[in-house]
Amino acid sequence: IKKNKNVASFDASLLKFPLKIRHWEKGDYFYPFGMKGRKKLSDYFTDHKFSVFDKESTWILLSGNDIIWITGHRADNRYKVTEKTREIVQIECID
Repeated sequence: IKKNKNVASFDASLLKFPLKIRHWEKGDYFYPFGMKGRKKLSDYFTDHKFSVFDKESTWILLSGNDIIWITGHRADNRYKVTEKTREIVQIECID
């Protein structure tokens, strides 16, 4: 598994296809990898000092209605690869 901010790995059995990509919307939230509980994207952007331009230009990857990755930044904890994972989907974003 690549360790790179532009590459995310997910447990394939948890994903709902087709995956979708869009910009963030008011009220969006996700469960950040390595944290317990959910976090609003607006709070995540503020905590990580995203500019208005950065917020508007950041792509969000979805599985069904769940945000699974703020591309280039943070994946969702619910879709992480674990010791029980049998198949992995790796996605790379290109700047």
